[in-house]
Amino acid sequence: MIRSSKAANPNFFWIVTSMASADVRVSLSRKTIRTLYDSMSSIYDVFTRYERGSLKRALEIAEVREDSVVLEAGSGTGRALVELATKVGESGAIYALDISEKMLKKANGLVRRGNVADLVSFILSDAESTPFSDGTFDLVFSSYMLDLIDTPAIPRVLFEFKRILKTSGLLVLLGLSKGSKWYDNMKLHEWVYRRAPFLLGGCRPVLLTPYLQNLGFRDVSREYMRAGHLTPMEIVWARKGE
Repeated sequence: MIRSSKAANPNFFWIVTSMASADVRVSLSRKTIRTLYDSMSSIYDVFTRYERGSLKRALEIAEVREDSVVLEAGSGTGRALVELATKVGESGAIYALDISEKMLKKANGLVRRGNVADLVSFILSDAESTPFSDGTFDLVFSSYMLDLIDTPAIPRVLFEFKRILKTSGLLVLLGLSKGSKWYDNMKLHEWVYRRAPFLLGGCRPVLLTPYLQNLGFRDVSREYMRAGHLTPMEIVWARKGE
């Protein structure tokens, strides 16, 4: 798969970012985030058990079909990979992309134990510039990755996802969100994040719907939930559109 040279005007991304909801800026560099998640790879699943319910629901929404070609961007320790690979079957293909080499190694071990290693290819790469051709994937699935991406880069990542999706392709995103009530508006989380992002794994809430709408995705939908009856999460999904 060879990457297309097609690119959008940088001014376009600035407009999309300014039109989207205001998110807390990411203060950690990509190198720092990579190092952080390399160091967390052995304990990550223990500290994120509360995410399992929302991940299960996001996979249900994805409605993965046999023969599908799927990218999981920010695949982490591979919690979704075995289910994705099982659903696409031997006639499909799964690509797992992450910037953390140690996360990918852990995911590789998981798919081997799940007997689906032959269906999964691992790519050590940034999501903003992937090695794939235009219109490659039936599904791009990403959970808790855009929480780590700085605000100006979010539309660039989403535009890249749109580029590599097939015309009828589906994008499914899962991440931290925020509500309107005092107990779920995440203001305390954002206060801590501004001062000590490492304590929160470098993650902050992002409202993704405006980004997808402004980038021309169609049939944009959102489902809001609270993991463990406390932490706000959202699943946002959409078709590629034109």
